[in-house]
Amino acid sequence: MNGGTVETTPGNEPIDLPGFSYLPRFISDADSSELLSYFGSLSPLWEHRHQGEQSARQGQASRRLTRPVYWLGAWQFASLGYYAEPDHLEDKCLRAEPFPPVMTRVLELLRSQLHPHLSAAEQGALPNTCLINFYGSELSLDAKGRPQPVDLARLRMHRDGEPGPVIMFSFGQPAQFEFVDPIDTSVAAMSMWLKHRSAVILSGPHYKDHLYHRVTRVRFGQEPAVPQPVPDFRLRRISVSFRYVPETRIKSLGEFPREAREKIEPYVAQLAKTSAHFRQQLEGAR
Repeated sequence: MNGGTVETTPGNEPIDLPGFSYLPRFISDADSSELLSYFGSLSPLWEHRHQGEQSARQGQASRRLTRPVYWLGAWQFASLGYYAEPDHLEDKCLRAEPFPPVMTRVLELLRSQLHPHLSAAEQGALPNTCLINFYGSELSLDAKGRPQPVDLARLRMHRDGEPGPVIMFSFGQPAQFEFVDPIDTSVAAMSMWLKHRSAVILSGPHYKDHLYHRVTRVRFGQEPAVPQPVPDFRLRRISVSFRYVPETRIKSLGEFPREAREKIEPYVAQLAKTSAHFRQQLEGAR
């Protein structure tokens, strides 16, 4: 890396590289509409890192994530740290609601493109958990009490520690997606726009395990329209990232140790207001 610039790919054409696939317009209009309607029915959470009395005693600040989220399959709470092999395995994944049928149907359509990204041991497996990210601007009041949008549509560079490939679906406004080398993050190794109804697959030692990825900005626009399920928030993009977690690592709330359960019970109680699944989780733990 030399501190130069990398041209951002427009995102209109497919990309097929060892360990990275980009599929524009992969999701049909009909499936996209059904998924957007489903996302609009959810009640996303604003999560915090380092939440709880122990973190406070250790002097760790509680930092809110830059976007509301909703998990399916297995909820990985930021306050517990995310599942990552080989060192972060236990008490990370709370059993969450299953995928809606339309989501499973789209994943099945992706199976043939997924095949080159799977190892021999992974063949035939589809992701069993996903993170739904809601990107947009939060409405904060200025000194005169007027709502002012604060743009939060970005995602810090990171790697995903779950085994196997990561699959991403994009809906709404285009997002600038970048891969960066952790040795020098001043310039992207690859930069591209992820478009509405596109799918991405990343896997292997280079794109998944060595390079970090991030979202640096999301465009503004009225079309395509996306639902607005988050109060005081102007949503512009929804991203769904699918991963695989071994079923033996996914637990009910009552199976978590007390300290971990105390960190996430307030979130589960909030989810339980709109979700029968999480009401059952809460009642079972008590």
